[in-house]
Amino acid sequence: FVRRFKMEDNKEDVFYIGVKEPGSVRRAALESSRSVVESLQRYERFKTAREQKAAEIVRLQEDVKEINKLLTGLRSALPKTQLKEIIPKKAKKPKANAVKKVEEKPVVKPVVKKLPKPSEVEKLEGELADIERKLGRLG
Repeated sequence: FVRRFKMEDNKEDVFYIGVKEPGSVRRAALESSRSVVESLQRYERFKTAREQKAAEIVRLQEDVKEINKLLTGLRSALPKTQLKEIIPKKAKKPKANAVKKVEEKPVVKPVVKKLPKPSEVEKLEGELADIERKLGRLG
């Protein structure tokens, strides 16, 4: 660190200040800048999600208005009647005392699934883990 002081006779004197453990100071600065960048990334994702949500709400409101207009037109086009909707009764369930046949279940072979390719988020998490390992080696 360098501090400059002006003396009364307009001469500029330079004073150097020693920093104990410059590696740890540098590491702390890098870690804090990393956390700031991560926070900014989270904020950007949040902001885009909020914008998408607002756009979807507007689109949904427009769809609801259109549906209401179409429903009004449909009701005016249909004849008016005094009939009410008839609700069918549920069929009776068989009694629990009835004997059930036991069926043999086929043996299921375990299926080997292929692992999907890592996504961008997983790649970034891997890179972040590498950076943290390197920081661990510094300390």
